Parts: sequence; C-alpha cells; structure tokens
Amino acid sequence: MSTAPRRLFFALWPGDAVRHALFHWQTQNLPPDMRWTHRDDLHLTLHFLGQVDAARLDDLRRLGGGLEQPRFTILLDEIGYWPRPRILWAAPSRVPGELTGLYRWLESGLQALGLETDSRPYRPHITLARKVRARSQWQALEPLAWAVDELALVESRPGDAPRYHPIARWPLG
Repeated sequence: MSTAPRRLFFALWPGDAVRHALFHWQTQNLPPDMRWTHRDDLHLTLHFLGQVDAARLDDLRRLGGGLEQPRFTILLDEIGYWPRPRILWAAPSRVPGELTGLYRWLESGLQALGLETDSRPYRPHITLARKVRARSQWQALEPLAWAVDELALVESRPGDAPRYHPIARWPLG
C-alpha cells in the first residue's frame, strides 16, 4: 500500500437514477465546450480534507464505520451559479435537517481526529460545471428526489475523468 498522501473528501454519492437525471439536464442545457462535471463524478461534498497522510486512512475508516445516521431524502430543485469560482450547481432549496446533522457529526469526528474542517458556512450542492464564463438563463431543474442511503470516503485522482473514486462506503440507517 502506498504511503503517499491522498487527496480525500467525505461525500454523498448518488445512485444511477440521480446521476442520469443530472446528466440529462447537463446535455439539454449546457454547451458542449463547457467543462461539465463527468457523470460518474457527480456528488455532494460534506467535508473536503485535502492531502491526507495515508497513515490516517484507518482513522477515517473507523470514523465512517461509527456512522449511525438515518436515511433521508434530498430534493434537488435549484440551479445556481457562483461567479467566483465560476461554478454551476444543483442544490436543494431547503436543506434537510438530517443532512445538517450528518455534516455536523462528521465535523465533530474530524476535529476529534485533529483534522481541520472548513470554517465557511456549509452550502450543500452538486457541481454540474466548472469554469462557467458568465451567468446565463438555464432551464429549471425538474425537482429530483434523491434517497440518500450511504456515505462515502472519496479519493480525488489526477488525470482523465472520472477523477473521484469512492474508497470506502457506509450505509445510513
């Protein structure tokens, strides 16, 4: 096993139906020259960890293994754009309490492990495209119910898409 640091994050990993619906929205609304998020890379980040020493993987797996959070549904019903960092995203207009609870549970566990967490307010979203040049009028997203049933520890690898690879998964209760 390599001991080199790995670029990691905790995320919610949608199933095929949600991926297909988001990909369909991308193909119907985004120009082909835009930098779309690859269908297999669509996810909702909970905590980005950055470069993590490989020796910490067991700690992160134990944290995920202690998961006792309920399943819940996220209603993706909003398309938005952030001019900085030029990202087009899909998100819930109302954040479920279970998502906030999972985010906080992970935050507490990561801090107990001595890992830094982001101090900015949490804004759950799925990135649909990067390096979007300007705000435009995009077609609304048909509300998409996502039954969230697992948490994933994901590695970001350089190179061709897909770039994100779940290396551990845990079911929600």
